[in-house]
Amino acid sequence: MCGIAAILGLDPLPKPRGWMPPGGEAALARLTMRGPDSGAHWTCNRGTTWLGHRRLIVVDPSPEATQPFVDERGVHALVCNGEIYNAEELRPELEARGHKFRSRSDNEVLLHGYVEWGEHELLRRVRGMYAFVLWDGARQRAILANDHIGMKPLYFSQQSGVLHVASDADALRALLPSNAALDPVGLAHVLSLGYCPAPGTVWRDISKLQPGRAIVFDAERQRLTTFRHWVPPETTIGPEVDREFATLWPSVVREHLRSDVAIGLLLSSGIDSSAIAVAASDLGTRLHCTTLSLPGESDEAQTAASNAELLGLPHAAVPLAIEDTGELLARAALAFDEPQAFGALLTMTLVSAEAKRHGTVVLTGDGGDEAFAGYTWHRSSGDESSGLPHARLAAAVASPDAPADLRTHALHALGSLSWVHGHLQRVFPRFHPSEARALLSPLGCEYDEEHYVAWLVDDDIATLPPPRRAQRLDLAGFCAGSILPKVDRATMAVGVEARCPFLDKRLLELALSAAPREDETQGRGKAPLRRYLRGRVPDHVMTRPKQGFSLRLGHDVWRRRIDWLRGTRLVASGALHARWDAFVAPDTPSADARVYALCMLAAWAEARI
Repeated sequence: MCGIAAILGLDPLPKPRGWMPPGGEAALARLTMRGPDSGAHWTCNRGTTWLGHRRLIVVDPSPEATQPFVDERGVHALVCNGEIYNAEELRPELEARGHKFRSRSDNEVLLHGYVEWGEHELLRRVRGMYAFVLWDGARQRAILANDHIGMKPLYFSQQSGVLHVASDADALRALLPSNAALDPVGLAHVLSLGYCPAPGTVWRDISKLQPGRAIVFDAERQRLTTFRHWVPPETTIGPEVDREFATLWPSVVREHLRSDVAIGLLLSSGIDSSAIAVAASDLGTRLHCTTLSLPGESDEAQTAASNAELLGLPHAAVPLAIEDTGELLARAALAFDEPQAFGALLTMTLVSAEAKRHGTVVLTGDGGDEAFAGYTWHRSSGDESSGLPHARLAAAVASPDAPADLRTHALHALGSLSWVHGHLQRVFPRFHPSEARALLSPLGCEYDEEHYVAWLVDDDIATLPPPRRAQRLDLAGFCAGSILPKVDRATMAVGVEARCPFLDKRLLELALSAAPREDETQGRGKAPLRRYLRGRVPDHVMTRPKQGFSLRLGHDVWRRRIDWLRGTRLVASGALHARWDAFVAPDTPSADARVYALCMLAAWAEARI
């Protein structure tokens, strides 16, 4: 796991050995938290391309595994962030064809695989989590790609024909020749969706690569061409998955355990992380388990501890006290290059720091809900016409004087506009798009119910049965836009590589192509996992309601920070409506969560404005 940066399409002028472009040093410094072990950079012999890399040592600690990887002729070069899980399968095939590897690094397979197969076949063959930039000096072009589900981020910006690329938006901003301005549409997405979805960002003229995409950059013509190399299943023709899952799962976990450094597990009281613990134990690996402990009856640390004890695994609980929220807010704001409005950012920030004490790699159960229909909103079957006049309500709630019941009705009406509107509302019922536009009106924000869904509608397959239709949207939306950035940024902030076995390409294709079972349509998902775990974990793990590492601190915790909000740069700069506090009044829908959304946005802005 690492951080990467690149500048492509520079003027072909002679550059001295070790040349560093303006902003290159600052960009690599920002990426040091992603790759704290070493750093290196390279400029091609024509001077048109610069690649930079920060390394976190996971596989092959030798200097030979230092990136950028450059072939013997200096024609092809690669920087990659991530892990190629089937590298051990692909490498012998490439060696048999005459390719000579300089290291044991799994990433080096990408360089030789491109030379042998080209970008389309390479991306079809590889399994893993990755974002990479591969320079082809023979054809004066670059390939930029991320994995099938977007576990690893890649940001880019083309200015005056030159393409700038980095692993996060802060590093990319350091590379750019001019300051990037905030994009009010991206900020409105954060308030109404909880995150800014790809390809947009909260910065103007900066984009991020959507999941399962690749870009071919023709440096001579200064042209970008994008293609999609993976799509989730679009039909349900497969059989029930119990037997297939039981066969595939150990193989998936075995691949995710390949490492030259210690590996741990984020263990909740639920069945997703329990399935990882069981499979790893069967494979002879004792993972150190880390659990979040929250005050009150919702604490799951004791259940997780009993689960770990039954499997003979070491375990540590990380307590979160209510008085820690201000400090955690500041830490999360520094770690996250783009803001989110989900409280799980704070808990992930906390448990990642504890996990670092026990290893450099940590496995997580993220993706289990998307693969096996575990979210509550997967139980909903489609449009729920409210009969409410949406246009009138949308106009009304833009006013700070709108009553609370009107705001509630407007959200219900929004959800009835289409199936996609309804799905997004079930995932994150907070600010109506009209409220987000009004809150950000000083920035000249133009945002409405069409902006709210336009980025997702092409991924909606109306012919898919429930819950597959919702699962597919979650992979492109909530998972790619919120869950995976949360996991990546929180762990990378402390130099930890997070791996998500449930997002394995083969596993997703198996689970999402299967015809829905009766228990799924009745709202009880994850049947293959329950059958796999039966008799292996305590019974209460199988029946405990889903919780995960979400933030559950009770009423009014965030409302106490209203006075702090008034003194932040976000408010003092006039970026919000003068009467912003009326949109988060105590009687508004999801009032505490609304306040938290503004707190996270304000804390993020404190570190960057």
